[in-house]
Amino acid sequence: MARAWGLLTLLYFCQGLPGGFLAVALPVILLEQGVSLTGVGFVSALSLPWTLKVLWAPLVDRYGSRRFGRRRSWMVPAMAAMLVCTLLLGQLDPATDLPLVLAMFFALNVAAATQDIAVDGFAVATLRGRELGPANAAQVGGFKLGNLVGGGVLLAVSATLGWAGVFACMAAAIAVAMIAVLLTAEPADDAPTPDGALAVVRRILAELWAQPRYAGFLFAAKFGETLGGALLKVSMQRHGFSRELIGTIDGIFGSIATVLGAVVGGVIARRWGWSRALFGMSALQGGALVAIAVYQVGDVDTAGFAVRLVCENFAGGGVGVAVFMLAMTKCSRDIAATQFTAAQVVYMLGAVAAAPLSFALADAIAIAPVMIAGGVLAVGVAIVALRHGPRIERR
Repeated sequence: MARAWGLLTLLYFCQGLPGGFLAVALPVILLEQGVSLTGVGFVSALSLPWTLKVLWAPLVDRYGSRRFGRRRSWMVPAMAAMLVCTLLLGQLDPATDLPLVLAMFFALNVAAATQDIAVDGFAVATLRGRELGPANAAQVGGFKLGNLVGGGVLLAVSATLGWAGVFACMAAAIAVAMIAVLLTAEPADDAPTPDGALAVVRRILAELWAQPRYAGFLFAAKFGETLGGALLKVSMQRHGFSRELIGTIDGIFGSIATVLGAVVGGVIARRWGWSRALFGMSALQGGALVAIAVYQVGDVDTAGFAVRLVCENFAGGGVGVAVFMLAMTKCSRDIAATQFTAAQVVYMLGAVAAAPLSFALADAIAIAPVMIAGGVLAVGVAIVALRHGPRIERR
């Protein structure tokens, strides 16, 4: 099992590389190359495949060679496409080839999102029960670590390595992961669903509709933490923290804390189950949000804020592991990739709904009360997980 967890960590790490580079490194590099703000503004749209991946997830579930491995049939081509995209990107000049650079990044995200669908299905087919705890730790921690390396680390060394060198490093990591997949035999799997894509989507929507407690819990788990957490960077900015300091605290220390939280959350989930892991981590996250809100009433210093933010990020990593373990536990093997992708969408809809509401309420009232409300909601989610976990998990 340790080999499977290591492979999953490597795969999720590779998926996180493009996202981190897009969010952190690429805008800075483009601006330094003299690209207009309008051009840089298109960068965020390149992550759209991660939102739309549910549309082709049923194809990943249905088609594939059982001899080679139903999930590997998608993972290997997707990683080969990622490898080609990164190598081609290294040969382009962002100042003169911007449209082609953006097109290549879009294709890279399509391939990475497709790999993510297949890897999620591979995890469900390979691991069951409480073995999913470390698998989800690999998912959250590996992806976040990929974001950190793809963004902050590669940006830091880009002046030395150059544009081509950065993508050579990214391509090397993807190549290693692809070789690891080729050397790993996929376990015998159930037959794929005979249903078409639309039938699979209707089945999943019907299951979510028939389990409002589960769907509502997924939504609420992200809504509460986002209602308070969305204001963390705004709080630091209003207290006079520099852009570099915010990036260091949130981007570096926060990301490391998230990875550590995912590891600890995976250990707890494997030993005591997802509901107890979520209870502890969500309660800690809620408490950290309330502590940050209360702390802002008095004098704020860098170290004090950073410690509280690191605690919030640490807990957030564990919350993600527990929620995804719940979602994988409820997946059927024949359509696991689509089911898990749909659960991710419902989970992330909580953030989509909470973020604008958070900023609007902060404008109308103040930051601290909204952050406290988010913390209280996170603690509420923790209590619901502990008291009603078996009911939520029941199909």
